[in-house]
Amino acid sequence: MSLIAKMFLLIAVLMTPVIALFTYSSQQSAEVITRQINIANQNRLGQFLLKVEGMMDQVSNLSNLITKDPDFTEFAQASPSMDRYAYAELMETVERKLGLFSLSVNKMSRINVYFPASQRAVSSDGPLAYDGAALQEAISANWTLRAVADRGVAKRAFVRHFVQPYSRGLDVLQASIVVEVELMEDNLVALLNEFKSAGNNDPFLFGPNRQYVFNGSSDERLSRLIPAATGFTTGMSPIAQRLQLDGKQYLAYYYKSDKLDWTLIDYVPLEDILAPVTRSRQLFYAAVAVLLLFGAVSVVLLYWNVQVPIKQLTAGVLRLAQGNFSERITKKPAREFQLLVLQFNRMAAQIQHLVEKVYAEELRAGEAVMKQLQSQINPHFLHNSLAYIVSMAKMNRTQPVISMAYSLSDYYKYMTRNVTMTTTVREEIAFVSSYVEIMNNQLDKIDFRVELPQDMLELTIPRLLIQPLVENAIGHGLEAKLGGGSLRITGCGDGPWWTITVTDNGVGLSAEACVELNKRLQSSDKEGEQVGLWNVSQRLRIQFGTEAGVIVSPAAGGGLAVELRWSREL
Repeated sequence: MSLIAKMFLLIAVLMTPVIALFTYSSQQSAEVITRQINIANQNRLGQFLLKVEGMMDQVSNLSNLITKDPDFTEFAQASPSMDRYAYAELMETVERKLGLFSLSVNKMSRINVYFPASQRAVSSDGPLAYDGAALQEAISANWTLRAVADRGVAKRAFVRHFVQPYSRGLDVLQASIVVEVELMEDNLVALLNEFKSAGNNDPFLFGPNRQYVFNGSSDERLSRLIPAATGFTTGMSPIAQRLQLDGKQYLAYYYKSDKLDWTLIDYVPLEDILAPVTRSRQLFYAAVAVLLLFGAVSVVLLYWNVQVPIKQLTAGVLRLAQGNFSERITKKPAREFQLLVLQFNRMAAQIQHLVEKVYAEELRAGEAVMKQLQSQINPHFLHNSLAYIVSMAKMNRTQPVISMAYSLSDYYKYMTRNVTMTTTVREEIAFVSSYVEIMNNQLDKIDFRVELPQDMLELTIPRLLIQPLVENAIGHGLEAKLGGGSLRITGCGDGPWWTITVTDNGVGLSAEACVELNKRLQSSDKEGEQVGLWNVSQRLRIQFGTEAGVIVSPAAGGGLAVELRWSREL
């Protein structure tokens, strides 16, 4: 372990007990605060529900007054034969009393009274049509939240029905009076707004069938996530639960009202509850950080004056070992390391000079080998051409002799026009086409085709690279075959390799012979009779690396396929 690491370890050992003790104390304080806040919030939720239930009870008590009022009882028992004037006067009295009952609640509410026997209905808001079927479908002895229309405006209200006589249950046809009390949702929203103004909470009511009543400024999206995130059901007893939503922690409180069958849910960000403890913890950690900073400054000074120069020297040596001989240390070191860095830079410069000198010698040696291999190919082709001219001259066929002479002239123009050892695929193919034309004049049985993609035609390759393959295909494959033959030159560059393949349908070689020939072509020693193919393979390897070369395989339709392959990355 280095000296710097030991110093940091010593500082860590000294500070760890202090930090651990404070962290434990902070956690205990947070738990106590959270527990007390949970108790206080549960009490607040219970008091709020008592207030809501009291409001509901106040509205519900009106139904008892209505069902026991003699005017409502008389109106329910009125017969069709009753005097019309007396009936109108009685109905006016009922409507007036109903309006007074509604105003006495001092809440936004509406009272509808139905008389099934006479199929009449009155409302605190005015005339009301009697619909027995709709009433029977909607009747409920519990408070339910449903959509209503208040003076043409769509709203929601808590609705409950009271039937007289009570013994008839909820059967509308058996009832004499049905009182429908509608407490508008706005009343509960106002209470929720008042409850929310006392803190940074966000209360809402959650009822059966996943119904919600939000406060006026509620985050509805976040509130809807709370029941689903906790697996909450309306039957849960008072509980406080910690949960995480949108990457933030909250404390959620649940309190169920047995009278309403609704649950009051309130939640508050945990960080707001624990803000005092958090600030105290942050101040302590800031003080610890300052102490650690002062301790680290002294360690850093030692690091920059001792450790950094050693690391620079080590990194420089590693890069030299990896072959980066241009590596130099340019940053001025401390005075104690100046001599050592100076000697390292001198050593690196000497190594680079020696390596570059050896590399240049290798390049010159490779160039000499390529020239020697190319010189072996040129006389081979010239020998065959002169033999053909002699043969034609002996047969007194002057036209082929003239054609061959012109072709040889073009050939040497191509050879002497460019002193470089490379050419393009396009120029090499044109040269090969001239060669095939010369040979076809002699054999008169070669069907020659070239199929190369356009992006390959401008690639740079060694000169006389394809011609020996064509010469080999004609001399060893097509010339010995009875009848006509085909010769194709194809290319491909779709994969990681550039490939040019010369394929003939001549006599070919067996699979075993191809395997043996490929082994000889990979050898650096010249073996066997296939000198032309070996020369081409060696020139490819010198030009494009050891992975390049010549691959021989039987052709699909008979004959032989000779493939030139080299990497696309070069």
